[in-house]
Amino acid sequence: MVIVVTRLHLKGIRALPLFTLHTLKSIWQLKKIKGVRFSSYRKEGLLTFWTMTGWENIDAMKQFRNHGAHLEAMKVSRKLADELQYIRLETNDRPSWQECKQRYTRNTTNQLHILVPSVVHKRCIWIILN
Repeated sequence: MVIVVTRLHLKGIRALPLFTLHTLKSIWQLKKIKGVRFSSYRKEGLLTFWTMTGWENIDAMKQFRNHGAHLEAMKVSRKLADELQYIRLETNDRPSWQECKQRYTRNTTNQLHILVPSVVHKRCIWIILN
């Protein structure tokens, strides 16, 4: 099973209505697609959102990711978010939210992908490179 966990932090409260619209459209798409085993959502504070989806295989995940409402949401998300990250795992069991968040903070898997780096990420990268 392929697990994808995303974390998105919006730039500000003004981004919330458009983000909500794209989220609802993506959820509707998710309910119609084959190959999804489960989906789960979490919210931290006012502007941070998490998703976790389980897929039968990588092709099913890509079919969702690369088409329709989710593709449009991905295009817009880079403008709405000041942090956007994801991890992809292959496992037989559904991980807990706690386990997924630990993988983000420890980044022990080298599977954390930062699509939109925050100021903190940029500073850390600069420190590592210098």
